[in-house]
Amino acid sequence: MRTKPRKWIREELARLDPHQDYERIIALNTSYHMTDFLLDYVYAFTFPNFIAPQHGSETVLRGGTGKIYKNPNKRMDDTSRHMLIWWENGPSSPLTRRSVESVNRLHEHWAKTYPDNFSHTEDYVYTLCYEAAFMHRMRLRLGLSGFDEGTQTAAIEFWSRMALLFRNAGTGEPITEFPTTFQGVMDYMDWYEGRDLGANPHGADVIERMLTPFAERHFPKPLHPIARALVLGIYPPHILRSHGIKKPSPLTQRFARSFLRFGLVMSEKYAADPEETIGERHRRARDKKTAARTQ
Repeated sequence: MRTKPRKWIREELARLDPHQDYERIIALNTSYHMTDFLLDYVYAFTFPNFIAPQHGSETVLRGGTGKIYKNPNKRMDDTSRHMLIWWENGPSSPLTRRSVESVNRLHEHWAKTYPDNFSHTEDYVYTLCYEAAFMHRMRLRLGLSGFDEGTQTAAIEFWSRMALLFRNAGTGEPITEFPTTFQGVMDYMDWYEGRDLGANPHGADVIERMLTPFAERHFPKPLHPIARALVLGIYPPHILRSHGIKKPSPLTQRFARSFLRFGLVMSEKYAADPEETIGERHRRARDKKTAARTQ
């Protein structure tokens, strides 16, 4: 039995102060409507943005020994697990701080092998900017409204604090260059993506590690071409250029964008708002399995 109105999230958002309640605003905008399918879909079309330069792709592939190569499903789940913790709990939470610190230490571990690859502060800043605004930009690309002013403010409050938890693994310095305004975030991403990154010989291999686990997990084999189209049709021009991907046909792009737009509209306007975050649903499912095993 429901304990909240069908569309309770919008009502709660309207009561919140983006300067004070930014953690709750981000949680409401990310953690409730998220599903396992959408989480994997988001990973497949967002992660290539973070490793577009050759040094980024080289680091995750590690000559065929990287987790993204040997166990791409676990690599996908590990990344998503961190994001779920951050979205649900926010930068003030000890859970988030432990999660980020584990990422810092992992980067520092691999920086010993690839020291030059982890010293690019702009990579860290861009990744944080992308997390703050990727859904805003995606909504605009789909012809939907972007973030309202309150959500933009909350995103800056949230991700500027998240930025301070990260370290440049190559230099050990804190990340202090996160923009102070939402327009600054948008401008930084435009600058980063507009640079000439040169040819990335690992690009095709990286993209395959994004497409294959998503397709295998959610689609029967005969439908894998559709799964791939759903992701390829969403990639923006700089990803196609950086990773050396042939531009998808206009039909593929329309198909992918129509699919995502339909899902967002149905979720926001017609479906009842979930009463639990995806993290809570996962924890409840794990507890149920644990209880069943002990009976």
